[in-house]
Amino acid sequence: MCPELRQDANGCAYRVLSYSGYDVNGYRFHTKSHEQSRPNRRTTNSGVCTTALDGVKYYGIIEEIYELTFHGCKPLKPVIFKCHWFDPNEVRRTPHLGLVKNRQSSVYSGDDVYIVAQQATQVYYLSYPCKTDDRLTGWDVVYKVSPHGKVPIPNNEDYNIDPNTYDGEFFQEDGLEGHFEINLTGVIEMEVHDDEMVDDEDADEEVRNAKDLELLERLQLGDDNEDEIPPLEHGLELLDLRDSNDETYDPANPDEDDYF
Repeated sequence: MCPELRQDANGCAYRVLSYSGYDVNGYRFHTKSHEQSRPNRRTTNSGVCTTALDGVKYYGIIEEIYELTFHGCKPLKPVIFKCHWFDPNEVRRTPHLGLVKNRQSSVYSGDDVYIVAQQATQVYYLSYPCKTDDRLTGWDVVYKVSPHGKVPIPNNEDYNIDPNTYDGEFFQEDGLEGHFEINLTGVIEMEVHDDEMVDDEDADEEVRNAKDLELLERLQLGDDNEDEIPPLEHGLELLDLRDSNDETYDPANPDEDDYF
């Protein structure tokens, strides 16, 4: 008999550690009592799922988290979850939609309510908003949670396809027939180039200012010299550009060299 099996046979210590949360398999689990003590929480982490040896999936809620201690030459400290399990026979499946629903009022009739933490995957339950339809009342949809940093692996419950040949179809809701276009150019007076229409008011605008006409004419003739200084209009005084820090400069008696 191996030492680990002998330790298990001797039983665990009577004193155990209890936790309100535990991280395992890429999930963070909390007990139901821990979540109930925090009514304003934003997440739920008490939903749990495990698969039995016969392939049946059991869904439940974590009630307690214990750490056991097996004394011996190599101390063992496994963590186990005590769960409230729903009746696996009270489960509805819709394979072509990938939906799994269970009845929250059902209770597993067996006595084995413990699992090792490494056997757990995380789920959460969402009830239907409709409370008047008897077909939906009391049933919650089961949603699987992806481990942190891992992408969920597609399976036959998620997609109606064969993962080996990819035969089949992904579920897609039907859209509306036909198509339509939205034209907002007239509403926001958008300028449209090329052969498209422009705003009528801008199209009828004419240039009438004499200076603007002269500038346009010069542009058409290619006689636009940006370095050329336009002549001063009548009545404007000459601009004094002489450096005021110059000791020879007398602003009271300026000469012609002080201007240009």
